[in-house]
Amino acid sequence: MISKSKVTVISTFAKDKLLDEKGEIASEQKGGPAYFITNVLKKESVLFDLKTSKEITVELLLKDGDEFGRIPEKITPMLIDFSKIKTPEMLISFVANQCKLESLQLYKGRVFLDIQGYVRNGSNFGKKKFWSVSKKISNNIFGLKAADYELKFIPKSIVEKQKKKLLIVTKGELGVEVYWVSERYLLRPKTIIKAKNTIGAGDTFFAYFVSRFTKTNNVKNSCSYALEKTSEFLTSKVSHHTNPF
Repeated sequence: MISKSKVTVISTFAKDKLLDEKGEIASEQKGGPAYFITNVLKKESVLFDLKTSKEITVELLLKDGDEFGRIPEKITPMLIDFSKIKTPEMLISFVANQCKLESLQLYKGRVFLDIQGYVRNGSNFGKKKFWSVSKKISNNIFGLKAADYELKFIPKSIVEKQKKKLLIVTKGELGVEVYWVSERYLLRPKTIIKAKNTIGAGDTFFAYFVSRFTKTNNVKNSCSYALEKTSEFLTSKVSHHTNPF
């Protein structure tokens, strides 16, 4: 049976436990990249297939306006036969290294990868690790998204290679820096939203970008649209004082 889906999402759901500065649980909510990404794709009427790893618990320390994550359980990466995935687009985003990419080169479509889970250490709040990846895998990544502070944990050769393809660097309130076939663009949000936290904003932005880009192949338009929608997402956090999701 031929799938009518446009995108395959490979991701994970999570239970987020929000900790205050004393390390005590302030609240719990649904989370994980899969939660935010699938919400967006449904709103955008994008048909998708979803492959998920085991739901995990994530502890998020809210401190000085930032969130620092920790995963209090052992992660066992899942194996996927990428040769069997037939959708033209694929979006990969994890909390941690929950999926092995060894056979990624067997996939024939465009791969959009959020690096967050592959540079997150997970054992300590906010701790990172260097991403070690083979050339055959990195060659098959069409679009790579990273926060500006994550770039130093990615091999410089991959960063430079992605600038010649598609590299999206998120910079918080400053917007996004985008490299598209060696051209550089800096796009800023129209308004700065002072939300209590930004949990889910990165995945929301990336999902809106991929959704728009797969329809238009226009990088600047897709980034502008994703910024606008992410501002709406953050505004909803300000508007709802209980659980914003």
